[in-house]
Amino acid sequence: MNSRNYSEQAIDCASERLLNKRELANRLGVSTRTVDDWQHRGRIAFLKIGRSCRYRWLDVIEKLNQYRVN
Repeated sequence: MNSRNYSEQAIDCASERLLNKRELANRLGVSTRTVDDWQHRGRIAFLKIGRSCRYRWLDVIEKLNQYRVN
């Protein structure tokens, strides 16, 4: 995981629009496979809507910060 602070990005994000996997991966600067892996391991929060998953940016940031290594 990058050493950059995702909390700073959360402050800039005023929108609560749900993100799809590709949008989330782009914001985090990782691949969609990494998003899949983190989701499977419980490292990011997600919403299951039918057969698809959506992500709230602030929830993802909060969960990722729990796994942050200082």
